[in-house]
Amino acid sequence: MSSLSIEARQIETGYEINLRGSRYVVKYPNGFWKNYPQEAKDVLFDNLVYAETVHLPLTLRKSELRYNTSAPFFQTQFFQNLVMDLPSCADVDGTRTSELLKEFMNLKIKFNDYDIKIPTYKQPSRDDSSVVALSFGKDSLLTWAVCRELGLNPQAAYVVEPLLLYEEKHKDVLAKEFESEFKVKLNKIIHTTGHLRDGIRLGVGKTEIGWGLQNTQYAMMLLPIANTFQAKYILFGNEQSCSEFYYDREGYICYPAFDQSHKWTVNIDVITRLLTNGGVRTMSVIEPLNDIAVVYALYKRYPEVAKYHMSCFVETEAGRDTRWCMSCSVCSKMYLLIRACGFDPKTVGLSRNMLTENCKEYFSLFGGSDVNTYALTGRGRDEQLFAFYLAWKNGDRSPLTQEFEQRFLDEAKGREDELYKLFFGIHECITMPEKIKNQTLSIYKEVLSDVP
Repeated sequence: MSSLSIEARQIETGYEINLRGSRYVVKYPNGFWKNYPQEAKDVLFDNLVYAETVHLPLTLRKSELRYNTSAPFFQTQFFQNLVMDLPSCADVDGTRTSELLKEFMNLKIKFNDYDIKIPTYKQPSRDDSSVVALSFGKDSLLTWAVCRELGLNPQAAYVVEPLLLYEEKHKDVLAKEFESEFKVKLNKIIHTTGHLRDGIRLGVGKTEIGWGLQNTQYAMMLLPIANTFQAKYILFGNEQSCSEFYYDREGYICYPAFDQSHKWTVNIDVITRLLTNGGVRTMSVIEPLNDIAVVYALYKRYPEVAKYHMSCFVETEAGRDTRWCMSCSVCSKMYLLIRACGFDPKTVGLSRNMLTENCKEYFSLFGGSDVNTYALTGRGRDEQLFAFYLAWKNGDRSPLTQEFEQRFLDEAKGREDELYKLFFGIHECITMPEKIKNQTLSIYKEVLSDVP
């Protein structure tokens, strides 16, 4: 039988995982892990080690997984999370959902023991304290800004993903400027266990397998930081489109980012509440907004925060010297949305016009294939239709905007009311407590009252 062994242990600054002779660590700064109660660390350790590695048999084509840790308390939740992510992995990787499901269902998992540790630590928390997973993307920046306006005193935390070549370099620069202006330090968790998602490094080629539990992992990872600040809330920038889905070629429902969907965020909330005996909740304050509304609200109401915007993954040499590579679908989308909302992309470093013919491949509206999976959904296509319409209304006459005018302007005009309601509307939200939801919706109603 083809087996894989996971050896893990706690260290003073976090924990380490050993796989096939290589060591991977999760390392906290400033004593966050050291000062977390041992009873809480023990529970977190079993669950995080499992969540970070349970995908590996699918990546490495193994039929058995052996741990030197105890069975995790949340094994059932991790199972559901990973299963719901497999169709997206199959679609991106060009494989079949049915085959991945079969392999995962047939996987044999063995633990050192089945003495499952039940969470007992009641984590202290205050209603006026929060931790935002801050990546400097538009979603996390708006989340941080709204939390500050709500009086939630948001701290900032960031998990460093080693696969993203130049991302940390550029974010370190932004973090120093951000800290200087707002007196909030970006607490970075070193996460070399992210290499366990790197199919190329593992010798099997590029793959999406392993990213599906990212938000679930991050929420648990942030608990020691939340403990230090007595934070009541952990916040992710999961906007409305995170719950979008389509059906793959085999007919399976396919979420481009299931771990960011609102229904799953409710489950992450359950996980953090159980781990802290009700002390810490997980939510998204931008859940009711679609991407265009997020950009508009951020740039309109919080320009002092918007100037730190960086959405590009800068995972190629094109991003060595600038925080936008300006050679990918993410940069193209952000350029378009900022223009659509009536703002200048150059203010955040997007200096290249990305609405030109050589960027056509990044837009699914024009049949481009170098796009993320969300762009392939019906809403993703309509988002581009509406954004080009707004850019055209704002006077943009770039080559792709002119092509839009020739091919799609009539459709956009005919659907104008529908598109405004969808993309600038305030939608149902389920992750926020009632008081915070009411205060948040009041902000959005005000800022979206004069959309372009």
